[in-house]
Amino acid sequence: MVRFNRMVGTSVLLAGGLVAAGFAAPAAGAATPAITNWYRLPGAHSAHSHTKSGWFSSNWSGYAETGHFTSVSGSWTVPSVGAGIATPGSAWFSSAWVGIDGYSDTHLIQTGTEEDFYGGSAHYSAWWEILPKAESGISHPVSAGDAMSATITQLSTTVMRPKRKKAKVVTKYWTISLQDRTQGWTFSTTQLYRGTGNSAEFIVEAPVVGRTVSTLAGYSFLPGSGLGGDINSALVATSIGGAPTGAGLSYANDAGTLVQNGVQVSTPGPQDTSATAFNSSYGATEPAAPTN
Repeated sequence: MVRFNRMVGTSVLLAGGLVAAGFAAPAAGAATPAITNWYRLPGAHSAHSHTKSGWFSSNWSGYAETGHFTSVSGSWTVPSVGAGIATPGSAWFSSAWVGIDGYSDTHLIQTGTEEDFYGGSAHYSAWWEILPKAESGISHPVSAGDAMSATITQLSTTVMRPKRKKAKVVTKYWTISLQDRTQGWTFSTTQLYRGTGNSAEFIVEAPVVGRTVSTLAGYSFLPGSGLGGDINSALVATSIGGAPTGAGLSYANDAGTLVQNGVQVSTPGPQDTSATAFNSSYGATEPAAPTN
């Protein structure tokens, strides 16, 4: 694991004892740092905010729906990244992902892509994660502009208990699947997860490195083949085995903006007409809704 030095004058204490700060860039050839995609840390509305989104955070932006969910699916184009708003020579990090929980509790199951900039170049990778553990890397190639698809689904398994006549239905296992349609690979794993399933998310995040919320990388979504928005085809299910349906994204109710050190650094736009896609921009400018 790489140790990063916090830069004097750029840190701020956040909920949960975490700190938002800039990072010194890792040395050339250094290992990739351990990264965690944290639950949502509430953030204050900035006086310079240019959005009417329903919530603000110091580590998340995007859409989060509340209710009860047994499955979430989404697609996105891997954004290209460069330096963020911080001292030159720093390191910047970002993640794009879909997940269950984490909006109003500390549980979270998720999968996505990492888009970081340090050592003078961009670094891209794929991962899955169940808090409180850090990212588990997926050993397949990822590049800016790749078309990604992800699904996280709760399973129902019937098992016979020793010395009992009746079977027991187990619903604590979830399958996490991630596909890179551009590179042509698919990853899947089934894991034990005990979260409540009370929210579903489609997020761009400034992840946590150690106990520190990173400075968000300057990201830019590239046109993706067959994709209707930067984050798109957002689907959810509300019963085990139930068919996924359109998420019904609502800008007024579900959208949130990322504010770090009083600066709005990531802004989602309104949903499209099918309420299953939205665009997202680095900075304070709200992007237009997808036209597809």
